[in-house]
Amino acid sequence: MKVLVTGGSGFIGSHVVDQLVDAGHKPVIYDRLPSPFRDDIQTQLGELSDLTGLQLAMNGCDAVMHLAAAADVNEVAKMPVESEAANARGTLNVLEAARGAGVKRVVYASTIWVYTGESGERVDEESNLGMPNHLYTASKLAGEMYCRSYNELYELEFTVLRFGIPYGPRARPAAVVPAFVGKAMAGEALTVAGAGDQSRRFVYVEDLASGCVKALDPAAANRTYNLVSDSSVTILEIAELVQELVAPTGIKYTEQRTADYVGVEVSGARAEEELGWTAETPFAEGVSRYVQWRREDEAAAPVPMQPAAKAARGLSAALTRLRGSVAVPFIYTAASLAMLAAYVVAVDSLGLPNAQVGTLAVTMIASLAVFLLIELMWHNPKTRSASAVSSALVTALFIFAVMTPWGHQLFHLATPGRSLFVLTITGVALVIALASAGVALARRRGLIEDAAAARLNA
Repeated sequence: MKVLVTGGSGFIGSHVVDQLVDAGHKPVIYDRLPSPFRDDIQTQLGELSDLTGLQLAMNGCDAVMHLAAAADVNEVAKMPVESEAANARGTLNVLEAARGAGVKRVVYASTIWVYTGESGERVDEESNLGMPNHLYTASKLAGEMYCRSYNELYELEFTVLRFGIPYGPRARPAAVVPAFVGKAMAGEALTVAGAGDQSRRFVYVEDLASGCVKALDPAAANRTYNLVSDSSVTILEIAELVQELVAPTGIKYTEQRTADYVGVEVSGARAEEELGWTAETPFAEGVSRYVQWRREDEAAAPVPMQPAAKAARGLSAALTRLRGSVAVPFIYTAASLAMLAAYVVAVDSLGLPNAQVGTLAVTMIASLAVFLLIELMWHNPKTRSASAVSSALVTALFIFAVMTPWGHQLFHLATPGRSLFVLTITGVALVIALASAGVALARRRGLIEDAAAARLNA
């Protein structure tokens, strides 16, 4: 089975890719960045906002494992609009792309955070879900609703997997287990919010990845499963276990976090009965494995290079990247310049005065430079308004260049007539359109990354 894995370069996704390969499936990664763990897997770089890119990546796929999301609850609280775009609207795009590509099933990674209630209350997949009290929960629950709606409207199969709290090798440093281990290894006290009695149903990442692969089974069509362990662990118990495994650095208590997950008892019985899946790794053993992996990973980390060596290596890497497909987007810039030159020559052949042809050339060159500067440095992923801003600046520049005496003297220009004005605007539109195509291709291939988008986890 050919399976597209969104977020396949990330923490959970990379383990899912490993187990898909082990199970005889053919995974395809769709992510913002190439996988640091596998270079033998077909990869398409792109954003969840790119509906066309998603559909192209899904062509020929039998199923989609949708794991990409803004997963850090603290980052979600800091960036609500961007997080909603990734989790809710991103899922909508995945479903729409799957419908367009003829994919049979979308497996959606949700979370046990969707369960609300009193601490210690036992819930399962049939329990009523209350109103979410966190933006992360609301956005993930919206994704579940979209899955069901697409099944009702378009008969697109879905499987919803409500993940327990994942931990293990390759985990994000901000997650609770990596954060505690990192502090203990650095000799710092561990910070616990409140009394530390918030409970969690953790699940070792390799067990979780196994459940994802099992969810491709035909029996899982249009079903929801909790992928959790059979016991809960409190935050204080995690801190105490890390102290025992790493170093006794002490525990510091802080105020309780708002909208924190209270920790209801989540049942995983359905996954065991229908998929034959259980979380096999005991929590203490899983944390011990993570600590060992963390130590080995840090021991294998390269020694920081001196500035000169770092610069040389960076230059070598840059030259390597310019070879092959990476050079393609830059061809668009060269083509834009060539088109500009050809257009100026064509206008000059009309017999216009040199001063007026100079007006056209200066305006087109400045327009292209301003457009590329905005796109590459100040591009805003929330509004996608670079073209509008670019047009406004180009217009202002044009007025300055051709309408002021100072501009005439500086550039040796002449005030254009109506025909030259039309020719200039046409030329500006042509070179910006070609350069825009190059920038879009560069983003598609991961060569340019939006600053705000980079803060979200894939």
